[in-house]
Amino acid sequence: MIENPDQQVDVLPPSADARAGTLLAKWSACCVDGRPPDREILDAFALRPWLGHISIYEALDDGADFRIRLEGTRVSQMTGEDWTGRRASQVDDKFGTGLVAVMRDVIRTGRPSLHTTRIYQREFRGAVRLLLPVRSRPDAPADQIFMALYVDPRPRP
Repeated sequence: MIENPDQQVDVLPPSADARAGTLLAKWSACCVDGRPPDREILDAFALRPWLGHISIYEALDDGADFRIRLEGTRVSQMTGEDWTGRRASQVDDKFGTGLVAVMRDVIRTGRPSLHTTRIYQREFRGAVRLLLPVRSRPDAPADQIFMALYVDPRPRP
């Protein structure tokens, strides 16, 4: 098992891809009365500039685990793997991470979680990861997470 490479941060690092910042701003602008946006607001048309960098995770059993409903094509290219249909707990098992626990907190709080990390399959590549809670329906609590991943051009230590 590898050392957990994820470091939660309060703000995106200056080296982060500008698209990560614009996605976070779009998500924030779509929040309604302090609640995360719903999928009617954040649909494929609204997310067009970021498609490919977003994977959609769906809460199972009130957040006991999360199924990857869709792996972004750019995410698959960065990692060399497509995890569509698999679970966040499988990511944790394979890479020794704490993704499920972080996602549970994102769903519980309805607040985004930002991380600097490395691309697990390519240890030499750093990345910025955003976990953005979303409601699948306007009348539902947050039950999905948009996970956005962007390569960080800074060299890894």
